[in-house]
Amino acid sequence: MPYQHIKILPLTGTFGAEISGVDLSAPLDDETFAEVRRAWLENKVVFFRDQVLTPEQHRDFAGRFGDFQKPGFVPTLDDYPEIRRQDVTPDGVSKDITWHTDDAFLEIPSKCSVLYALQVPKTGGDTVWSNLAAAYDALSDQMQQLLSGLIAIHDVGFYNAPTNIDRWGPEQFLNTRKSVPPVEHPLIRTHPETGEKSIFVSQLLVSHIKDMKPKESKALLQFLFRHTQEEEFLCRFKWRDHSIAFWDNRCTQHRGIFDFTGEERRLMHRVAIADTQRPV
Repeated sequence: MPYQHIKILPLTGTFGAEISGVDLSAPLDDETFAEVRRAWLENKVVFFRDQVLTPEQHRDFAGRFGDFQKPGFVPTLDDYPEIRRQDVTPDGVSKDITWHTDDAFLEIPSKCSVLYALQVPKTGGDTVWSNLAAAYDALSDQMQQLLSGLIAIHDVGFYNAPTNIDRWGPEQFLNTRKSVPPVEHPLIRTHPETGEKSIFVSQLLVSHIKDMKPKESKALLQFLFRHTQEEEFLCRFKWRDHSIAFWDNRCTQHRGIFDFTGEERRLMHRVAIADTQRPV
């Protein structure tokens, strides 16, 4: 069905679109909100330009999609615990974060995220998303059958363990591992709203595949990491100040490109919306 209240500009052949004709600083009427929601589900990640928002307006827009995810490791605004403050400089600690799906190390990961750019570098600092549903569809029937029923172990301390031990110290690192222990999620998950299947792995968080020998698990994960990062499944977004990215964590993964230098800064606010059930 054509859109009546918003305009859509597809950014790739598989997913990702820019939405215009809408002002997110004001409450959306039900018809416009329904079209934004449909565009988000259809395109998996959508972008808005030239949106000047207060923290309240950012929070209120995101909050129409569900309950706020509880604060985690990312600092939050003093008066808005649901808004995470992501401030990255060329020497910032966030530069060691690679491909991931937000909060996949939790029993119930985030449903979606709304990221608002306040200050971005003149060049560099893009974000790239991967369409994990398209990556699944591109697999052979035999590979899909092999992956079906497998369980991936998501571990927040796995990828950056040496760095985090140096950063926090051994005691705090162990306490963090105890407070957020590894969790099991299906390697192939089904989207609860669209019914699409997707590959639910990420290089940052998945340590191994349950009940496989280490060399088997490593070989299969390395294949999946390379496969999901192929260019045919990617959408890259060039940030400008007051841009917004809104993505579905149930069928995408992403990573920031921290290629800016000098005195540049990448300051963003993110609101994460909690899902209501574990991946299945």
